[in-house]
Amino acid sequence: MAQGTDAPGPASGGADPVKADASTDSDDGGVLDRLDDVVDVVLGEDLAPPEPEDPWERRQRLLDSWTAIILAIAAVATAWASFQASQWAGAQSDAQAASAIARTDAGRAATAATQQVVIDSQMWLSWIDAVNAGDRRKAGFLDDRFSPSLKAAQAEWVSGAKVDANGVPVVIPAGTPLDLPSYVVPEQVASDADSAKAEALLAEADAAAQKSTSFVLIAVLLALVLFFASIATKFTGPKIQVLLTFVAIAVLALSVVRLLLLPHLL
Repeated sequence: MAQGTDAPGPASGGADPVKADASTDSDDGGVLDRLDDVVDVVLGEDLAPPEPEDPWERRQRLLDSWTAIILAIAAVATAWASFQASQWAGAQSDAQAASAIARTDAGRAATAATQQVVIDSQMWLSWIDAVNAGDRRKAGFLDDRFSPSLKAAQAEWVSGAKVDANGVPVVIPAGTPLDLPSYVVPEQVASDADSAKAEALLAEADAAAQKSTSFVLIAVLLALVLFFASIATKFTGPKIQVLLTFVAIAVLALSVVRLLLLPHLL
């Protein structure tokens, strides 16, 4: 008995290549269509034209822009003014400390100068007593031990008087060498210099304090700018909004100009 031969066909469970190619083409076409839709949305080709902007919305947008600029400038200026105030306050403290040190040095030098004047006075009075007593040896001994300041003044004091071979005046001139301008005690000179330095440093401290106060005042004005600019957008009335904005701008301009004119420390 002859065996029948079945016609060849697709294997069970196998995919048809023609149908698979058609499905792939269909998926690619869908992706491209969706990509075209995305491009149209991004480029706005299928979007409706925007509606005309409402005047109130436009005014609010402009107001928000101006207040943002004002707030940014005021914030930076406030930070800089606060920094300068602290810098000048530190300069004030340094100047006051230096002034106190200089005043202490002046007091120490003044004490040493007073001691030297007392010693010179006692030496000169003892010299006068020796001269009046005719003790030339003692007078010469004391004269050799005069301080340089007293010796220079003594030479000027006896320059117009008649002196003996030992340099002792025969007739005592009027006054004393301690009253002459040539009698200068070095310690007193140092004390005067330290006192002047202390006064100058104290003046610098006062000037630094004034500058620090000026920067603090500017920081207060800038805080008002921040206040007016921040509440301007909270009102709905256009007049009050414009008024508060112009007040903020005016105070900001005044503060910035004043800030730029003051000296700065880094």
